Amino acid sequence: MPKIKLAAIGDSLTQGFQSGAIQNTAWSFPAIIARSFGSSVPAEFRVPSFGPYGLPLNLEQLMYRAEEALSREPSDVEVALRLPILIPQYLDEVETYFERGPGSGPAKFGGSYHNLAVWGFALAEAARLSVERCSSAIRDDEGWIEDDFLGLPSGAMYRTARKVFNPQLVAARNADTQLTALERLLESDGPLDVLIFWLGSNDALGTVLDLEIKDMEGVRQLPDDPVKLLEWNLTSAAVFDVQYTALAARLENILARRSPRTQVFVGNVPHVTIPPITRGQGEFDGKYFDYYTRFFVPPGSLTFGLEKLTRAEARSIDKRIDAFNTVIAREVGKRGQTWHPVNTCALLDDLAVRRNRLEADPGAALRRHYEQRSRLDHPLLQLNPIPSISMYGVDEKGKRVEGGLMSLDGVHPSTLGYGLIAEHFLEAMQLAGVPGADPRQVPWHAVTANDGLTTNPPRVWWHVTRAGERFSWLWGALARALA
Repeated sequence: MPKIKLAAIGDSLTQGFQSGAIQNTAWSFPAIIARSFGSSVPAEFRVPSFGPYGLPLNLEQLMYRAEEALSREPSDVEVALRLPILIPQYLDEVETYFERGPGSGPAKFGGSYHNLAVWGFALAEAARLSVERCSSAIRDDEGWIEDDFLGLPSGAMYRTARKVFNPQLVAARNADTQLTALERLLESDGPLDVLIFWLGSNDALGTVLDLEIKDMEGVRQLPDDPVKLLEWNLTSAAVFDVQYTALAARLENILARRSPRTQVFVGNVPHVTIPPITRGQGEFDGKYFDYYTRFFVPPGSLTFGLEKLTRAEARSIDKRIDAFNTVIAREVGKRGQTWHPVNTCALLDDLAVRRNRLEADPGAALRRHYEQRSRLDHPLLQLNPIPSISMYGVDEKGKRVEGGLMSLDGVHPSTLGYGLIAEHFLEAMQLAGVPGADPRQVPWHAVTANDGLTTNPPRVWWHVTRAGERFSWLWGALARALA
């Protein structure tokens, strides 16, 4: 089997972010693809390491930590009394590790990674956010209180980017961005066979995280300081067009000079109302609900001051994403035979549970997906229940009863979900004639073994989600406080 030289640039979906943190980078979907070609990870397909915790908040690890501290069958009272103590203790550990401990210093590795994705990146960050600006943003976010109570590590996204682009924190790489980091990789390792390019989701994702639209529409000039981009969570169609066109042209130029035979596989932007971070409420018109709340808000809740997106707002977000994807399709299409579209938006639409009215049988979406591929013997279909992109759920005994393709944050895939995305990209690579590309080569036994939510479901998640439904107004307040 040929060992294809592969690299990736993108955001959280490409880096392998899950359950609120970037940690399990060795099982990101590009790393799974590299494994399918016979490459070892991280020796041959190099990925950054983020220590024992991950950035910014590893919900899965926090749940396991809570299980160790709580009784085998904790009461609601015990959970209510102990979790408010355990959570700040854990947050303090994470903050100390990354701000003053081992996670704050240079890495032993000083070369270039093959996975250059960074969670949280919008289009503008790829070409403009340098290591130097990351360091400045970290200092500004820290402020004058060095050890914050209930504080996550300052500038967590910027710490991540700095570690990816400049692992040893050397001055010579302070001007590096995601694109110049790719140039360094090509200079040190030579031409690539395959490049994965998947950016754009964070130009709309904040709308469902905030349950509020902060539209860039009408803005003509982006601020020089990339940090100021956080004032908006929905990029205008015009700005997206300009940014993506320039980014694709610059990427094309880099490859033309250093790696002209590289096959580029380009993901588009999924509709952000599909992931189960939100819960559709009220009447369903065949595509949209009356409004969208946080996932833990009970059906029919009309709590005063409830954060929500309306049907019209959800429709407008999807319409904007469709405009983004029109730009992506155009830019891929005009670059001839070496650039290839990967319709990740359609994949997620097809796997949607509530939008496809599959609540009574969530696994039907995945069954249909593999029926279309004549793969009813697929390992995912042997799991019970069949995984879906519903919100992850366990019963009182700790058995998974719902979800499985999404991690605990409700936005990012689980390791199983990343395996599915790897298959989707491999299908495109196989169609394009990449030697050895085959979705059947995804090592599902190893993928499943490295998915903690499948092999070791956190029992305490049942208590946490139940508390969320009973006290949704309080959880909403906490989410805003920690945002």
